[in-house]
Amino acid sequence: MPAGQVNCGGLATPGIALSAICIENHSNSRGATDDEVIVSVVSRRAGMKVLHIVCLLMALVGSTVWAAEPPTREAIEQRLEELRPAEGQEPDAATQEKIDTLQSTLDDLAAKEAVEVRLEELEVRVERAPAELRELQQALSEHQDETPTASLEALESQDLETLESQLQEASQALRRDQDRLSQIETRLLGTQTLPERAQQGISEATQAVEESRRTLEDLAARDVDESDPRHMQARVKRALAEQRLALHQRELATNSRLRELAQQRRDLLERRVTTQEAQVLTLQRLIDQRRRERSEQAIAEAVQDEPDDVASHPLVSEAQRVNRDMSLELLRITSRANELVRQGLETRRQLDQVRQLQRGMDEHVEAIRGSTLLSQILREQRQALPKVDVQGGLKDEIADWRLRQFELDRQREALKDAEALARQRMENATGEEVSPALVEPLSQLFRARRDLLDQLEPTYGEMLSAAIELQLHQQQLLSTSRSLRDTIDKQLFWVANARPLDLAWLLKLPEHLMTEWREGEWRHALPNRWTVPDARALLVIPLLLAVAGLLLLRRNLKRRLLQLHDEVGHLRRDSQAHTPKAVLFNALLAMPMPLLLASVGLALVLGGQGVALGIGGSLMQIALAWAVVAWARRLLVADGVAIRHFYWPSAYAVKLRRWLFWLFVSMVPVLMVAPLARDAGINLNHRPLAMGLLLAGFLGMSVSLAKLIVAHTPYFGVKFFRLVLGLAMAAVPLLLGGLVVTGYAYTALSLVSRFVMTLYVLGVWILVEAAVVRGLAVAARRLAYRRALARRRALQEHEGESGLDVVEEPPLDMQQVNQQSLRLAKLALLIGFLVVLYLVWADLLTVFGYLEQVMLLGGEGQQGAELVGGAVSVADTIVALLTIALTLMLARNLPGLLEVMVLSRLELKQGSAYAISSLLSYTIVGTGVVMALGTLGVSWGKLQWLVAALGVGLGFGLQEIFANFISGLIILFERPMRIGDTITLGHLTGTVSRIRIRATTVTDFDRKEIIIPNKTFVTDQLINWSLSDNITRVILTYGVELGSDHRLVQRLLQQAADENERVLRDPPPEIFFMRYSESAMEYELRIYVNSLGDRLYATDELNGRVGELLAEHDLNIAFNQMAVWLHRRSDGARAKLHPRPPSDDDMPRHPPPGAAGDPGDVDGGGDGGGR
Repeated sequence: MPAGQVNCGGLATPGIALSAICIENHSNSRGATDDEVIVSVVSRRAGMKVLHIVCLLMALVGSTVWAAEPPTREAIEQRLEELRPAEGQEPDAATQEKIDTLQSTLDDLAAKEAVEVRLEELEVRVERAPAELRELQQALSEHQDETPTASLEALESQDLETLESQLQEASQALRRDQDRLSQIETRLLGTQTLPERAQQGISEATQAVEESRRTLEDLAARDVDESDPRHMQARVKRALAEQRLALHQRELATNSRLRELAQQRRDLLERRVTTQEAQVLTLQRLIDQRRRERSEQAIAEAVQDEPDDVASHPLVSEAQRVNRDMSLELLRITSRANELVRQGLETRRQLDQVRQLQRGMDEHVEAIRGSTLLSQILREQRQALPKVDVQGGLKDEIADWRLRQFELDRQREALKDAEALARQRMENATGEEVSPALVEPLSQLFRARRDLLDQLEPTYGEMLSAAIELQLHQQQLLSTSRSLRDTIDKQLFWVANARPLDLAWLLKLPEHLMTEWREGEWRHALPNRWTVPDARALLVIPLLLAVAGLLLLRRNLKRRLLQLHDEVGHLRRDSQAHTPKAVLFNALLAMPMPLLLASVGLALVLGGQGVALGIGGSLMQIALAWAVVAWARRLLVADGVAIRHFYWPSAYAVKLRRWLFWLFVSMVPVLMVAPLARDAGINLNHRPLAMGLLLAGFLGMSVSLAKLIVAHTPYFGVKFFRLVLGLAMAAVPLLLGGLVVTGYAYTALSLVSRFVMTLYVLGVWILVEAAVVRGLAVAARRLAYRRALARRRALQEHEGESGLDVVEEPPLDMQQVNQQSLRLAKLALLIGFLVVLYLVWADLLTVFGYLEQVMLLGGEGQQGAELVGGAVSVADTIVALLTIALTLMLARNLPGLLEVMVLSRLELKQGSAYAISSLLSYTIVGTGVVMALGTLGVSWGKLQWLVAALGVGLGFGLQEIFANFISGLIILFERPMRIGDTITLGHLTGTVSRIRIRATTVTDFDRKEIIIPNKTFVTDQLINWSLSDNITRVILTYGVELGSDHRLVQRLLQQAADENERVLRDPPPEIFFMRYSESAMEYELRIYVNSLGDRLYATDELNGRVGELLAEHDLNIAFNQMAVWLHRRSDGARAKLHPRPPSDDDMPRHPPPGAAGDPGDVDGGGDGGGR
C-alpha cells in the first residue's frame, strides 16, 4: 500500500476494531521492518491521532444498530436470577435454553475481562519499555567496565567458611539467572511467530465481530428486547471480539519494541551468567586451595614440636602419609564434586532450555502452520538443541563412591579413641612396652585423621548427591531432547520450507539468477577460497595405498577372471564358488577410481572447514554411486558374469550397461546438490541453477530407471506385478521433483539418500538371487551326473560287463532347479532384503508418526467415528493396507512353502497335504482381514445393520454361494474325497483335480474339466472309488452252450484268472454257475484288481484268454452263429470259413498293472460282458 493511503475497512465494522485496523494498516503501510516500525511510530504520532479520530467518526456514522455498550455482569446475573425457577421446580426447555445462554454470556464476559487485563499489562510493559531499555543498556555498559581483579583480591582475604557461604549464594544466583535466561530465550522465540499469530487472531476476531453484527441486526429487525439473553450474548461476544482485536493489533504494533527489550535483557543475562560462572569457578578454586593449606598445616602441626627421633619414627611417618593421602583425597573429591556441580548446573540449564522449547513449539506450530517461517524456526530450534554427552562411567563411579563412603565410616568408628588406637598400633608394631613419647604424636595424628574423615564423609555425600542429580538430569535431557528432536524432524518433514513455484517466481527468476551469481555457495568452492586441510586429512593415506595396490594387481585380476569364465560350464571344473569369485574380482577392478574420489571427499570431511565439509560428503556419496554403477557395468560386459554365468541375453546386457551409465550421470547433480542444500538450509527457490540441476537429475533418474525396468520384457516376458512395482520406483524421482517444485524441498532432499541406498540394495539383491539360482543349478547338475554315473555302474555290475561307458554330461539348465531349495533361498533373500531395507529407512520411520495426527474419520470437525471404535488416521489406513498386502503374500507363499518343507516329508494320504495347505490359506486370509479391520478400529457393534443385511442376502440371493462355501469347508475337514480320487457323481465319473472354497474341478476320462459346486458333493450320492483303498471288483459274465461240462468250465475260468497278473490273489477270484437260459449255461467270474486303470485291461485280457481256453477244450460259447461257406462254380466244391487263430504278435500291448487309465463303464458295478 502506498505511504499515504489509509485503509479504514468497511463502515459496518465496530468502532474499536475499526480503529485498530486503521492503526495496523497505517503503521505497516509500507511493509517496514521492525526497526523501521519503531522509528515511524515515534515520528508520526500526531498523524496517528488524527487518523484515530477520523476512523472513530466513520465508525460512529456506520454503526447505528449495535452501538450500545455490552451488558454488565450485574445485569446478566440479575437477569439470570429472574429466569431461575423456585426451589424444587424444573425450568421448561425455553427457560433452560435462556439460562444456558446467560451462563455462556458470563463465560464470555470473564474472557473479555481477562483480555482487558492482558491489554493493560501490555500497555504497562510498553510504557515502561523505554526506561527499562535505557537501564539495560546502562547495565550492559557498566558490566563491560567491571574488572574481576578487585573482586579476586577481596575473595583471597576471606576465610574458608565465608568462601563456602559465598559459593552457595553464587550457585543459587547462577541457577536463577539461568532459569530467567531460558524464559527470555523462549519469549524471544515467541516474538518471531507473533506476527503470524496476531494476523490469525485479527482475522478470527474480525469474523467474530462481523457475526455479532449480523446477529444484532437480525435481532433488531425482529424487535427483540435488549434484555433478551440472545441480545446480551451477542453484545458480549462483540465486545470480546473487539477486545481481542485490539489486543492482537497492539501486540503486533509493539512486538518489535518488546523484542528489542527482550534481546537486551538476554544479552545482560548472558553476561551475568558468564560472570557468575567465572565467579563460581574462582570460589571453588580458592576453597580447594584453602582446604589444601588447612590439611597440610594440620599434618605439619601434629609433630612440629616433637623431637626428630619421634617425628622420624615409622609409625608416625606412616600416619603422616595416610593423613596426607586423605588430605589429597579430600581435595580431589572436592574438585570432583565442584565439577559435578558445574556439570549439573549446565545440564539443568540445558534441560530447562529444552523444556522451554518443547512448551513453545506446539504453540508456534499451531500459530504459523502452513507458513514457510515455521520451517526456519524449526531449523533454529533444532540447531539450538544441546549436544548431550552422557558420561558412561558415572554409574560405576557412584557405586565406587558408595563403597568408599562405607569404608570411611568404618575408619571413623575406629578412630573414636585416638589414644587407645595409638597404643594398640605401637603394641602391634613393636611388641614391646609402649613409649609415652610416641603416644601423644600418634594420638594427634589420629585426631587429625578423624577431622579429615569428618570432612570426607559429607563431601562424599555431597558428591554422590551431585552425581545422582547429574545422572537424572542427563537422562531427562537425553530423553527430552530426543523426543523434541523427533518432533521437530516430523514437523520439518511435513512442513513446506519454501513457497511453490508460480508466476511470481518466474518473474523474479532473473533477479534470483543474479543473486546466485553474486552470492551463491558455489563461490566457496573456487580455488581462491581453498585452504590446506589439517593433519587429519592424512588419515586417507590407507585408501590411497589401496588404490595403488588395486592398480598394480589389475592385470592379474583380469587374467584370473578370464580363467574363471573359461571354466564355467565344464562339469569337472565349474563350481558354485566361481560366480562369487568372479563378482569379487569385478568389484576389485571397478574400485580404484571411486576409491580415489572417496579419498578426496574423506580428506575434505576430516580436514576441511565450512562448505568443504558438505562438498566432501557429496563427493563420498558420488564415489559410492560410481563404485556401484561401475561394478554393475563390469558384470554386464561381453562374456562377463551376466552372460557367461547367468545366461542373460547379450542384447539385454548391452541395454543395461547403457542405461546404467545414464543413471549415474543423472545421479551426479542430485548427489552433489541434495546434501549441501539440506545440511546448509539453502532455499532452492533463490538458487534456480541448483534447482535446475536437481530437477534435471531427477528427470534423468526416472527415465533411466524406467528404461532399466522395461528392458527385460522382450527377453523374459511381462510379469505384471514386478513391472508395476518397478515403474512405481522409477516414478519416485519425479515425485521428489514435484515436492521440490511445491516447496517441500527439505522433505525431498531427506528422501534422496534413502532412495538411492534402496536402489543399491535392490541391485545387490538381484545379483545375489541370480548367483544363488546358478549355484543351485550347478549343484543339481552335479547331482544328476553322479546319479547317472551310479546307475551306469549298477548296470555294469548287474550285466557283468567290463569297462565303464562314457556318461554324457547333463546340460546346465537354470530353470530345472530344485524347487524346494530355490523357494527356501528366495525366502531367505527376501527376508534379508526387508531387514536391510528397514535399516536404511529406520531413522526416517519416526517422521511417519506424524501421519497418526492426520485423521480421516473421527477427527475434529469430521464424522464417521460412530462407525469405528475411534478416530482413524492416515497411519492406521497405511498399516491396514500393509497388513492386507502381507496377508495376501503369506497366503500365496506360506502354504506352498509348508507343503514343500514339512508336508512333503510326512507320510500323508493323497490329498491331505492339499487340504492342510488350503485351510492354512483360509486361516491366514481370515486373520489378516480381522487384523486390518482391528487396525482401522472397526466397531463390530456398530455394524449390526450390515450383519443383518448380510443375513438377508444370504437368505435370498447368496444362499447357494454360502451353501457352497460351507460345503467346501466340510469337504476339507471331513475329506470324503481328495485330490487324485476317482469318483462317480450321478452319470459323471472322473478324477478330482482341484478343490476350492466354492467349487471342485473334476477331470473325466475324455480330458474334460467339469466344475461342480461343492454343495452337490454334500447333498447328492457320491461314489469314491479310492477313498479307503483302490481295490475294485470286476464281474465278467460268460454263456457256454448247453450240455458242456460245468466243472471243466469253472476250472478253465479259474485258470484264466490265475494266469492274469492284474487279478489279485487276496481277495481271491470267485466263479459261480448262475443259471440255465434258453440257449446257454451262464457263469460269472468275479475278480479284484488293484487300481481303477486295470479294470478295462483285465477285462480285455481275461475275455481273450477264456475264449482261447474254451476253444482248446472244444467248448463253445453260446451265441447266435453264422456259418460262411465258400462255393466254387467250376466244380461245385464248397468249404467252410474258419477264423484264423491269433498269434502272439496280434495280442494287444497293455501297460503293467497299477497304471492309471479309464476304468470303463462303472455305472452298474463294472460288468464287462463276455457274451
